[in-house]
Amino acid sequence: MATRERLIQAGLDLFHLHGIHPVGLDRIINKAGVTKTTFYNYFESKENFACAVLDRFGEEVHTRIFRRIVGPDAQDAKQQLLNVFDAWDELFEEQTFHGCMLVAAGVASGDAHDPARQTAIRNKRTLLSAYEELAREAGIQDPARFAMQFGVLIDGTLIARHLYGDQAKAAREMVEDLIDAALAKSGKADS
Repeated sequence: MATRERLIQAGLDLFHLHGIHPVGLDRIINKAGVTKTTFYNYFESKENFACAVLDRFGEEVHTRIFRRIVGPDAQDAKQQLLNVFDAWDELFEEQTFHGCMLVAAGVASGDAHDPARQTAIRNKRTLLSAYEELAREAGIQDPARFAMQFGVLIDGTLIARHLYGDQAKAAREMVEDLIDAALAKSGKADS
């Protein structure tokens, strides 16, 4: 595995378990098996590194969701939207998943100018844009509003799964209700 990739993987592992701000640079380089000099050959700072790790997490989530949207189970608009929810649920079931790093980084710092927070927000907005595009393709009247509601339900479900375990799986019903209501309002209930 290339050095930069080892560093990114170390960041994904450590930041997932402990958060960005509590993990020091020494811990990152020890996990990656590199020196500080090597680290600085790839990243200007820990902040720059954290942003690269968050971008990677965002890319991986977006790719996973996209695969579910265009996959064989995506025959209609409602199913495509449910597949987004299911992709997140599937991710949650993986042993290496310890929550959405984007949510964690977005709320960890009270500083609106924190680069990690800004990167997390940018990645979440990319996901919201994807949800909005799906809603638009489904014929939902106000796709931006739907995307925000849908995103809030997904993020809330991820947090609830940590707090309540499998009981939070019932949130899928709320997602189905939101989709059904939006499609019915748009006259697309049978799509």
